[in-house]
Amino acid sequence: MGEIGKITELVTSSKKGIEDAIQKTVNELVKRGEKDIRGLKIVGVSVSIKDGKINEWRVNLKISSEF
Repeated sequence: MGEIGKITELVTSSKKGIEDAIQKTVNELVKRGEKDIRGLKIVGVSVSIKDGKINEWRVNLKISSEF
């Protein structure tokens, strides 16, 4: 029988950038006891604009982990 995993879809944000947003999410998952994170897929990226400048990066992620 093959392995079984789960996919969780999350939205995260950061004022610093995409990498910071993703790292914040991974840190929070580990802190909450999520085990066996295998990888993630960036589903989408968007930004909010304020006064003609990027105000915040928003990242939609799919996290795969062991079930």
